[in-house]
Amino acid sequence: MPETMTIQYRLTRELWRSFFEAHYSGQRTLRQRYFWGVVCIIIGCLGFGGYYSSPLLAALLLATGFFAVLSKPLLIIKSLRSACRHPFFDKELTVTAGPKEIAVRSGTAGYSQPWNNFFGYRRLKPGLLLYHDRNAFFFIPAAAMTGEQAEDLERLLVAAGVTKL
Repeated sequence: MPETMTIQYRLTRELWRSFFEAHYSGQRTLRQRYFWGVVCIIIGCLGFGGYYSSPLLAALLLATGFFAVLSKPLLIIKSLRSACRHPFFDKELTVTAGPKEIAVRSGTAGYSQPWNNFFGYRRLKPGLLLYHDRNAFFFIPAAAMTGEQAEDLERLLVAAGVTKL
């Protein structure tokens, strides 16, 4: 395993979207919300079909159901809107990972974070998500890394005590 590794990629809107979709698809509460939203929509439709006599209740159930079913796409849209204001949005990033920290640079701007600032990581289809907390994460796309770099980076995380989620 090398002492440090360097990974370069462009932080595009499509990349942000793929990582937000991966992040939100792993949340059990959103899956439960979707299920109960479908149930509300069905019961609301039954109300409009005449199975019970309260059109107000049927309309409220439909509205609640549609909100629940659409909550994941709405969260992705909201997250993308704030990602577009990120200073590194649509810029080329250079990520350097070493045994003590990860450093991110774009042009003359940059920052570094020690590994103990991350409480966990997940390796999903679009790449590696490094979590600062349950909803704030930094990501490195799988397409930007070779298989060996991905394994080395995961070994760095394990050696630094970052938990696999």
